[in-house]
Amino acid sequence: MENEIIGRFFNFIEKSPSPFHVVHTAAALLEVNGFTRLDEKNKWKVEAGKKYYVTRNGSSIIAFKVPSKDFSGFSICAAHSDSPSFKIKENPEIKSCGVTQLNVEKYGGMLMHPWFDRPLSVAGRIFVKDGDRIREQLANVDRNLVMIPNLAIHMNRDANEGHKISVQKELLPVLGMEKEVKLIDTVAESCGVKPDQILSYDLFLYNREKPCTWGNKEEFISAPKIDDLECAFACLTGFIEGASRENVNLCCIFDNEETGSQSFQGAASTFLKDTMHRINFSLGRDEEDYLTAVANGF
Repeated sequence: MENEIIGRFFNFIEKSPSPFHVVHTAAALLEVNGFTRLDEKNKWKVEAGKKYYVTRNGSSIIAFKVPSKDFSGFSICAAHSDSPSFKIKENPEIKSCGVTQLNVEKYGGMLMHPWFDRPLSVAGRIFVKDGDRIREQLANVDRNLVMIPNLAIHMNRDANEGHKISVQKELLPVLGMEKEVKLIDTVAESCGVKPDQILSYDLFLYNREKPCTWGNKEEFISAPKIDDLECAFACLTGFIEGASRENVNLCCIFDNEETGSQSFQGAASTFLKDTMHRINFSLGRDEEDYLTAVANGF
């Protein structure tokens, strides 16, 4: 059982190279387990004994189960979909010393040393012009695309003496040696669209190394994005497999925790409160019923 859970967790990690992929992967798991998708833009018809989920911005998701009888409270578990990484800036190509590097900015609270000398790639979402409309599409260049190389020790004698890393000087990933290489061309090819169709993007670096077990009895695990996909997977798995007869169960996976949760889709947004209100009112309950359920919540 333990090995089976670890295998499922590793599979979840590998399918989730960006917050947008996390929500896509979670939604697929929920649908396989009988959950119905709701849309914030439409009126909801929530029924007792049924299971539902809703997303916001493609990077946050809330799933909930309604008990068969009238509920007394809300039981909530939460995690976040984003992980420490480097976000790709607009027009990111920088020519330097015969190579093309990508201009990035630090995203979240991270250890920067582990990003050196590892196979990396780019994933996230793109906004594509499709006729007279704009559609959102997941993007993942599913191959070893870039690397952030360390300097040799004789070029940086202070490397082992508490050297302070400069993101703008030392952590720009190398993309290629061609003079006219463009990241957007590579992303477009991987997504099956033309470069001039891509109007904008939210793209991040991700570590290509595979999750693994290690130790004398393989008692440890190592994987990219353990912060916070370990919690996201644990919350989601426990939520799907568990149930409460008295309370509405909610599983929330929010975006932007790494940058403060103050966004439209973050934990400090209206997303959870809006969802709880809509569950309450869709079941024919009034405001006092809602406040009582919140007071009885966990």
